[in-house]
Amino acid sequence: MTQVHKLSLSRVPLDTFREGYGLYRQAVADLAYARMRYPNQPVVLELEQLVGQGHSLLYQVGKARSRNWTRFWRVTWPSRIREAAGPILLATGLFWVGTIIGAGLTLANPVLEGYFVSPEMREAISSGHLWTESLTRTAPVSGSDIATNNLRVSLIAWALGLGLGVVTAWLMLFNGLMLGAISAACFHAGMLGRLLEFVVGHGSLELPAIWISGGAGLLIARSMILPGRHDRSTEFRLACRRSVEIMVGVLPLLLIAGVVEAFISPGDLPGSLKALLGLILALTLLAYIALSGRHEPIAERE
Repeated sequence: MTQVHKLSLSRVPLDTFREGYGLYRQAVADLAYARMRYPNQPVVLELEQLVGQGHSLLYQVGKARSRNWTRFWRVTWPSRIREAAGPILLATGLFWVGTIIGAGLTLANPVLEGYFVSPEMREAISSGHLWTESLTRTAPVSGSDIATNNLRVSLIAWALGLGLGVVTAWLMLFNGLMLGAISAACFHAGMLGRLLEFVVGHGSLELPAIWISGGAGLLIARSMILPGRHDRSTEFRLACRRSVEIMVGVLPLLLIAGVVEAFISPGDLPGSLKALLGLILALTLLAYIALSGRHEPIAERE
């Protein structure tokens, strides 16, 4: 009893747990017998209190869940990101390769803008405005829509890792191409600075969230193509479990990015303050991933 009070039940040694559970079952049996043979005796009340305490200790669901979630954010998620650094960096590299190619091709051939820039965006750019300026008028709704759309992109990039990573890699490349082409279109219109001012605040979380999601998809693909020390089916199960844990941590990043994109990015704050906000968010995320839970092991289940 004393040891379980001090620790989460999941951390009590197995032998101690078995011994305590056996005593708990015996106490339950004794309580049933005492209620039948000695219904009005003090021993019944004592046994009821003892069984009640034992039940609350053995089935401490709320306590275990709370501690598990605390450990997830403190240890598990940043550790999983570090473990998946290879696939995440590959997804990031594909994105930036696409960005460079999209920007270079569109700068050299402005006609390519039509493949990536919608008519509404081109109309706004031609009139000297960013298409994002209307976000401030519908911030609560637009924030929800932005977060939902980014979540959809992230989930697709992750889930399509089941297709050996081909579509996930293409999505990373395509999103980079689109960003590069839009940047080139704004450059042609003399509005690249305004685009960067808009993107820098929320992009510091939104883009890493997309790269991490792509990396989670490529992690699954790697387990199917190049299994490690386990057989392919075991590696696949482990990769799927790890990628799910990674994607759970992506959700808060997208929610925060959506709020910033809807309320701050299109606002009237000076570009320097938006850049400072983006820098703070990016460095905070980087430090959290790099340092949190570094010296604590993760319990792995196969």
